Amino acid sequence: MAAEPSLWTRFMASIKNLFSGSSAPKQPVFNPEEKDGVWYQELQPGVVRVGLTPFAYQDIGGVSFMDFSTTDDAVESGDDLIELEGDKAVETLKAPVTGTIVARNNDLLKETDDLQNRSNQDNWLVDIKL
Repeated sequence: MAAEPSLWTRFMASIKNLFSGSSAPKQPVFNPEEKDGVWYQELQPGVVRVGLTPFAYQDIGGVSFMDFSTTDDAVESGDDLIELEGDKAVETLKAPVTGTIVARNNDLLKETDDLQNRSNQDNWLVDIKL
Protein backbone atom coordinates (compact mmCIF):
# COMPACT_ATOMS: atom_id res chain seq x y z
CA MET A 1 0.00 0.00 0.00
CA ALA A 2 1.49 3.35 -1.08
CA ALA A 3 1.81 6.18 1.42
CA GLU A 4 -0.46 9.17 0.85
CA PRO A 5 1.38 12.36 -0.22
CA SER A 6 2.14 14.74 2.62
CA LEU A 7 0.21 17.93 3.14
CA TRP A 8 3.23 19.91 1.91
CA THR A 9 3.45 17.84 -1.30
CA ARG A 10 -0.26 18.32 -2.02
CA PHE A 11 -0.01 22.05 -1.29
CA MET A 12 2.95 22.49 -3.65
CA ALA A 13 1.17 20.50 -6.37
CA SER A 14 -1.89 22.77 -6.10
CA ILE A 15 0.34 25.88 -6.31
CA LYS A 16 2.06 24.45 -9.38
CA ASN A 17 -1.32 23.76 -11.01
CA LEU A 18 -2.51 27.25 -10.17
CA PHE A 19 0.37 28.88 -12.03
CA SER A 20 0.69 26.35 -14.84
CA GLY A 21 -2.87 26.87 -16.08
CA SER A 22 -3.61 23.16 -15.88
CA SER A 23 -6.29 23.52 -13.23
CA ALA A 24 -10.03 23.26 -13.86
CA PRO A 25 -11.56 25.58 -16.46
CA LYS A 26 -12.10 29.08 -15.14
CA GLN A 27 -15.59 30.52 -14.82
CA PRO A 28 -16.16 33.73 -16.76
CA VAL A 29 -15.99 36.83 -14.61
CA PHE A 30 -19.37 38.47 -14.04
CA ASN A 31 -18.73 42.02 -15.22
CA PRO A 32 -21.71 43.01 -17.36
CA GLU A 33 -22.54 46.16 -19.26
CA GLU A 34 -25.65 48.03 -18.06
CA LYS A 35 -28.24 49.89 -20.07
CA ASP A 36 -31.61 51.28 -18.95
CA GLY A 37 -32.25 48.90 -16.05
CA VAL A 38 -30.83 45.73 -17.58
CA TRP A 39 -27.38 44.19 -17.55
CA TYR A 40 -26.00 42.16 -20.43
CA GLN A 41 -22.89 40.08 -20.85
CA GLU A 42 -21.57 37.62 -23.40
CA LEU A 43 -22.45 34.17 -22.10
CA GLN A 44 -20.59 32.38 -24.88
CA PRO A 45 -19.40 33.56 -28.29
CA GLY A 46 -22.38 35.09 -30.10
CA VAL A 47 -24.83 34.72 -27.17
CA VAL A 48 -25.60 37.48 -24.67
CA ARG A 49 -27.39 36.98 -21.36
CA VAL A 50 -29.66 39.85 -20.28
CA GLY A 51 -30.86 40.40 -16.70
CA LEU A 52 -32.32 42.86 -14.22
CA THR A 53 -30.06 45.35 -12.47
CA PRO A 54 -30.69 46.00 -8.78
CA PHE A 55 -31.55 49.58 -9.75
CA ALA A 56 -34.46 48.36 -11.90
CA TYR A 57 -36.31 46.62 -9.10
CA GLN A 58 -35.29 49.11 -6.40
CA ASP A 59 -36.54 52.01 -8.53
CA ILE A 60 -40.06 50.62 -8.82
CA GLY A 61 -40.30 49.24 -5.29
CA GLY A 62 -41.31 45.69 -4.50
CA VAL A 63 -42.00 43.93 -7.80
CA SER A 64 -45.50 42.49 -7.83
CA PHE A 65 -45.73 41.48 -11.50
CA MET A 66 -43.34 40.72 -14.36
CA ASP A 67 -44.07 39.54 -17.88
CA PHE A 68 -42.27 39.43 -21.19
CA SER A 69 -43.53 42.19 -23.49
CA THR A 70 -43.38 39.96 -26.52
CA THR A 71 -43.55 36.30 -27.40
CA ASP A 72 -41.55 36.94 -30.58
CA ASP A 73 -38.04 35.57 -30.64
CA ALA A 74 -36.59 38.31 -32.85
CA VAL A 75 -35.71 41.52 -30.96
CA GLU A 76 -33.97 44.72 -31.88
CA SER A 77 -32.09 46.99 -29.55
CA GLY A 78 -34.68 49.27 -27.96
CA ASP A 79 -37.63 46.88 -28.38
CA ASP A 80 -39.83 46.31 -25.32
CA LEU A 81 -38.49 43.27 -23.48
CA ILE A 82 -40.16 42.98 -20.08
CA GLU A 83 -42.89 44.75 -18.13
CA LEU A 84 -42.45 45.31 -14.39
CA GLU A 85 -45.12 46.46 -11.96
CA GLY A 86 -44.16 47.55 -8.48
CA ASP A 87 -45.16 49.57 -5.45
CA LYS A 88 -43.78 52.83 -6.86
CA ALA A 89 -44.04 52.54 -10.64
CA VAL A 90 -44.69 50.51 -13.77
CA GLU A 91 -41.73 50.14 -16.13
CA THR A 92 -41.07 48.53 -19.50
CA LEU A 93 -37.43 47.57 -19.93
CA LYS A 94 -35.90 47.49 -23.39
CA ALA A 95 -33.68 44.98 -25.17
CA PRO A 96 -30.06 46.19 -25.07
CA VAL A 97 -29.01 44.29 -28.22
CA THR A 98 -30.42 43.01 -31.51
CA GLY A 99 -30.76 39.28 -32.07
CA THR A 100 -32.89 36.19 -31.50
CA ILE A 101 -34.09 35.10 -28.05
CA VAL A 102 -32.88 31.53 -27.53
CA ALA A 103 -33.86 31.13 -23.84
CA ARG A 104 -36.28 32.80 -21.42
CA ASN A 105 -36.09 32.55 -17.63
CA ASN A 106 -39.79 31.91 -17.00
CA ASP A 107 -39.04 30.81 -13.42
CA LEU A 108 -38.00 34.38 -12.60
CA LEU A 109 -41.49 35.61 -13.50
CA LYS A 110 -42.98 33.38 -10.79
CA GLU A 111 -40.57 34.50 -8.04
CA THR A 112 -40.94 38.27 -8.09
CA ASP A 113 -41.07 38.65 -4.30
CA ASP A 114 -37.53 37.32 -3.96
CA LEU A 115 -35.71 39.52 -6.50
CA GLN A 116 -33.84 41.66 -3.99
CA ASN A 117 -32.45 38.58 -2.24
CA ARG A 118 -31.05 37.00 -5.40
CA SER A 119 -27.72 37.63 -7.07
CA ASN A 120 -27.57 39.58 -10.32
CA GLN A 121 -26.57 36.41 -12.11
CA ASP A 122 -29.75 34.68 -10.94
CA ASN A 123 -31.91 37.60 -12.11
CA TRP A 124 -31.35 36.84 -15.78
CA LEU A 125 -34.23 37.33 -18.20
CA VAL A 126 -33.22 36.05 -21.62
CA ASP A 127 -30.34 34.76 -23.68
CA ILE A 128 -30.06 36.46 -27.06
CA LYS A 129 -28.14 35.06 -30.02
CA LEU A 130 -26.52 37.95 -31.85
